[in-house]
Amino acid sequence: MSTDAPKWKRHLTKALIVVLVIMVCISILQWFVIIALFGFGTEMLKDAMVRQAPEGVDRQYIVNTLDRVKNRAQQLPFSFIAGKINLSKLKSAGEYAIEANDDEVWSAEEITTLLIFLNASVGYKRETE
Repeated sequence: MSTDAPKWKRHLTKALIVVLVIMVCISILQWFVIIALFGFGTEMLKDAMVRQAPEGVDRQYIVNTLDRVKNRAQQLPFSFIAGKINLSKLKSAGEYAIEANDDEVWSAEEITTLLIFLNASVGYKRETE
């Protein structure tokens, strides 16, 4: 009976190592999926905002802001750990975007407010002109 116990523990250890390797592979895959979704979401928002932006709104500023957010999102989780992106502020910006675009029309004030939220989420402060 003493020879069965170490054999049983050895098999359990091997099974747990296999499960650990599978979990690491799944977490790496999940990381790439999250990065792809952030990139896809920012590109969709950028296209919609540029197309629907009324006169008087700087379209290049919209593109630059969303490119900043996309770049920081692609550096996840390191940008989160370093404090370069604030996900709670980004969530608030997303909630505001959904509320503001409820009527499917962007006003200049809504776009300006959303860009302020997005810039705050990545720690960017616009230079005064």
